[in-house]
Amino acid sequence: MGGKAEKPRNIALEILDSHFNSGTPLKGLLSESFESKNIKSLDRRFIFNIVKGTVRYLIRSDFIISSLSERKISGITPVILNILRMGIYQLQFMDRVPAYSVVDESVKLAKKRKNNAAGFVNAVLRKASEIKDYEEYILDILKESNEGEDRAISVIHSFPEWVIKYWGKYYGIKKTKKICRYLNKIPGFYIRINKIRYKEKNKDSDITDDNILTRIMEQLKYIKAKPVELKAEEINKLDRDFRKVFGPVALKKPGTGDNVFEEAAAISSAMGIENEKLYDEGIISVQDLSSQMGVKYFLGPEQGEKILDCCAAPGGKTSFISQLMGNSGRVLAVDKNDDRVRTLSDNLKRTGSDNVTVVISDSSKPGFLNHIKGNYINYFDRILIDAPCSALGTIAKNPEIKYNRKMEDIERLSMLATDMMSACHPYLRTGGRMVFYTCTISPLENGLAVRRFLESMDGNYRIAESEDTTGTKKAMEVEIMPYYLKSEGGYVCTLEKV
Repeated sequence: MGGKAEKPRNIALEILDSHFNSGTPLKGLLSESFESKNIKSLDRRFIFNIVKGTVRYLIRSDFIISSLSERKISGITPVILNILRMGIYQLQFMDRVPAYSVVDESVKLAKKRKNNAAGFVNAVLRKASEIKDYEEYILDILKESNEGEDRAISVIHSFPEWVIKYWGKYYGIKKTKKICRYLNKIPGFYIRINKIRYKEKNKDSDITDDNILTRIMEQLKYIKAKPVELKAEEINKLDRDFRKVFGPVALKKPGTGDNVFEEAAAISSAMGIENEKLYDEGIISVQDLSSQMGVKYFLGPEQGEKILDCCAAPGGKTSFISQLMGNSGRVLAVDKNDDRVRTLSDNLKRTGSDNVTVVISDSSKPGFLNHIKGNYINYFDRILIDAPCSALGTIAKNPEIKYNRKMEDIERLSMLATDMMSACHPYLRTGGRMVFYTCTISPLENGLAVRRFLESMDGNYRIAESEDTTGTKKAMEVEIMPYYLKSEGGYVCTLEKV
């Protein structure tokens, strides 16, 4: 595409205006903008960081703007407010951009959008640029107004106060602060590599597992692709709360590979990766480490088994199940949404997951497989429930989520989770395993929902245990904090039907 390139700050402002006006997720707006405009790679990174960062610290920035302007946020014209938010974010967190440049560029944006507001933008940002320690500045104001600790954590880390109270109730203040800090970090991005698929697509006689990885990393060096190497002996270096569960699970078989995440690689960005040939051929798929761990170690699919995958779209976990089964056995992938099912089918076709049958059904309803030909009562060896959730564990990648959830959502989704486990129960054989997985940090949706199900089953289920080569046993249940693997937060629990 030709033409004069737009300035990155103007593009960032357009994206933010659209997001706050329509509620459209940032991911889609960024992708659409990058595909339609003439934007250099370096500018893309700049835009991405400003947009995500501005939304990430929205509560904090609005607090600062309000204190410096002595105006209510609701009284500031939306486009001018977004210019100020962008400027405040840059002043706080983008050290490489000189303060004078932030102020100057923000004033220029204001003149183009609403000329008579340029002086206001200049005054607020100049005051902001003189603040030496933003956290100290915020805390001083809150102290004067006798605000409590929950309010302080909410403003400093830019999380709604109800979330702080919710996490604080179950985790305590210290752990809640740590969760907030890590969810505000720029997240890691990961792909899953399918070596079987690579061999199908490349018939070279000299292909080995080692040089497959080398070839793929070379092809993806523009996004700094690097294998995730977590040696078995290095598990002991992980966070204590995590390793005491993950250790026995990951090391349950003698000689389990040196590299615990042998299918995974870290990349600098997943933006536009769907245009990569390796992606189109199904050799790589975007999948977080937490998700890969849940499938490989907590579900543990084996060749020849019969597996039910509920809420399967968009298909990342489904295709990994198929990969680990060597395309053998049978996988029944269920989702209730027509559009999502189309995406699921496309991804399964792309990855060559030929042992998967896709079914449209609502897996929260009793008898949701009754309309499918065949008898599925006590049929499946394993069931994966990738439950709908508040997605609070994905805030690092999708910062807008924390502003779009309410406590009522948590309570509703908690009941839905139990309904799904109950609906799936008849289809699991005795001795089979049901894995409940979410991408949220939410006790009501996770552990408490599982225990509600266990109580309703009158002893027919128990939380499965894993035993490593030393004989150490541990319940297969873990809340995945974002600081465990520098990946998404979430929860996974393996239940056994007895």
